Amino acid sequence: FSEASMITELKSVRDIWKKMPSERHARIFLEAMIWQSGRHCPHCGCLSSTPIRGRSARPGLYQCSERECRLQFTVTTKTPLHATKLDLRVWIAAIFLVLTSSKGISSVVMARILGVNQKTAWKMGHAIRELMDDREAVSARLNGVVEVDEAYVGGAPKFKKGVKNKRGRGTGKPMVLVAADRNGQAKAALIPNARGATLAPIMKKWIDPSSALMTDSNSAYRKIGQSFAAHHTVNHGKRQYSRPSKGAHINTVEAVNSQVQRALIGVYHRLGRQHLQRYLDEILWRWNHRQLEVKIRTRKTSSGTKTIASTIWKLIPVVEQMRGLLCCAVGRQVRRTPAWGLSWP
Repeated sequence: FSEASMITELKSVRDIWKKMPSERHARIFLEAMIWQSGRHCPHCGCLSSTPIRGRSARPGLYQCSERECRLQFTVTTKTPLHATKLDLRVWIAAIFLVLTSSKGISSVVMARILGVNQKTAWKMGHAIRELMDDREAVSARLNGVVEVDEAYVGGAPKFKKGVKNKRGRGTGKPMVLVAADRNGQAKAALIPNARGATLAPIMKKWIDPSSALMTDSNSAYRKIGQSFAAHHTVNHGKRQYSRPSKGAHINTVEAVNSQVQRALIGVYHRLGRQHLQRYLDEILWRWNHRQLEVKIRTRKTSSGTKTIASTIWKLIPVVEQMRGLLCCAVGRQVRRTPAWGLSWP
């Protein structure tokens, strides 16, 4: 069973069942992921506990050794997997599907692959997105050259009969602030408006002051730009999309926005305000967990063999992503409401 905690890569959903022949293997794998610094009680944080063994005891059940606590717990207690009745391998497969789907995966498709109903798959998807919220500020601040832009997400289809959608700042669609540095990291948040008083505290929290800021010509950024080492703009209204002399453009952040649009068009179809931030967390997680890889290939030409080197972004291995995802799982719960919605106790 110790082999389950030593798994370094999962290549497919089938691979999960191959490397974890029983649910006990999956439990040991999750314990290695969630309790990376050692087993601890999710109720009081005590590092001392004893396993409960017996015919009537549930698998993987422990009891806290702290005299004032003495509560029982498992690896899923007070996590988004709390009180689950599903085989833990189904949860690991669901996490695998979310992490490896380039534009996300719908609850309908996930239900079909995992053999659960759609409502269960929908709840599982949101439980996994809950883990992607960087509320502990584990990720570093954006630095270097940082691009910032607003985007409008969702709403009724643009060309639907009888629907009139104003473009730009006149629209009623949810507004999102997106920031991305040119090193491959990005952040996004739902915002009520694009005024300087709203944007300034978010940007100062996200971005290192020594960074060079790149924005469009929105006047709200003028004063904010003074808080950073440099600030350059491009004026899209005058068809100015780059200023090579200053290295100014916002193509990187617009590439992040396009990932949101691809997920909206190809997978989710409609992103309401209530759950939009969690979908953004999912899309940004995949963007932030990539690494540069140099591919070298040879091509025959009339003058001989030519070596071509190209740089591509490739996803970090899934097990490594799971390790980063589950390290902060304790203390995050997603429960059902009586009306089949979601609540966060």
